[in-house]
Amino acid sequence: VVNADKGAIDVDELIRRIQGVVARGYRVLATRASLFDAKAALCPGCDFAVGYDTYRRILDAKYAAPAGQSLESSTAEERRSWVLEALRRLKCHRVHFVVAGRVDGDGFKTMDTDPVMELPEEFEGMFLPVPNFRLDISSSALRAQSS
Repeated sequence: VVNADKGAIDVDELIRRIQGVVARGYRVLATRASLFDAKAALCPGCDFAVGYDTYRRILDAKYAAPAGQSLESSTAEERRSWVLEALRRLKCHRVHFVVAGRVDGDGFKTMDTDPVMELPEEFEGMFLPVPNFRLDISSSALRAQSS
């Protein structure tokens, strides 16, 4: 399994994480796809559970920039168009994102309290907030506690 920002995860650690989820009665699909564009192509129609931090990255032009394009030399309008095009590709795969709030830098953030960008109506319902959910701990700290 590969994370777009963190690289590959150790196989033993991956197995440990999967066992923790499966033990709670959930299913897991592990893949080497590091970006949601590729994950959506592998899993059309899936709902992905993500935290606010991942929601923010899904809407970050850094991950949507076309090959050969530079964030530094692009305009805000170009970066927004890249993100919207990436979202259109996700929409073609009929995926949705259930977004949980997370402590992020200066406080607790949700997609409702701190939206990353205003999305056109065509993406309504693609991102769904998890209401009344708050767990002020990072996933890394949570995994360490369960070890």
